[in-house]
Amino acid sequence: MGEYIKVEVASYVKQGIENGTMIPRQAEKISRIIARQGRVGETVVSWSVDSKGNEIQEKVAQVQVDKQTNQPGWIATKVDERGNIIIDNNNHPNQWIIDDTIFKEKYEVDPENPSLCRPKGGTQIFVQIPDNIILNQWGSDMQIAAGGYINITKTNDMYGISQRDFEDTYKFTDNLEKSGPKL
Repeated sequence: MGEYIKVEVASYVKQGIENGTMIPRQAEKISRIIARQGRVGETVVSWSVDSKGNEIQEKVAQVQVDKQTNQPGWIATKVDERGNIIIDNNNHPNQWIIDDTIFKEKYEVDPENPSLCRPKGGTQIFVQIPDNIILNQWGSDMQIAAGGYINITKTNDMYGISQRDFEDTYKFTDNLEKSGPKL
């Protein structure tokens, strides 16, 4: 397992696009989730795997009050097409915390299965990372193994996702110009 380097996401992505090691691509979120509003202070550990399949503790986060809505964040759990919770090879559910504002912006109740939430919105822009990195994401550090992705759709809100989670969650829709969005 290679070393992880701490990066400042905007400059890391900008340099990668400029030197050609990161090529922006469009993808659309396709996966469904189960979600519930968390209790303030409730802790969620997000797990992933490194490039060799070894488990890594990706992130530890606590539910906070969303400053915009004054409501607690949501705990999201990825599910398969039948609504069953996805458990990884190391027996961890795929869970994470989403601020209330972001949850309401990105998800809605699935009319075909009201116990699930489906993504809303259009395509997003991603770059695949060539390094094992640590980035500060929403107030806490997150480890992402080489091969993972950074969502660069909103340059003021870029965030990372492991390769495994990306492949379970998104499908590519198009290539973008090599220069990508202006960072």
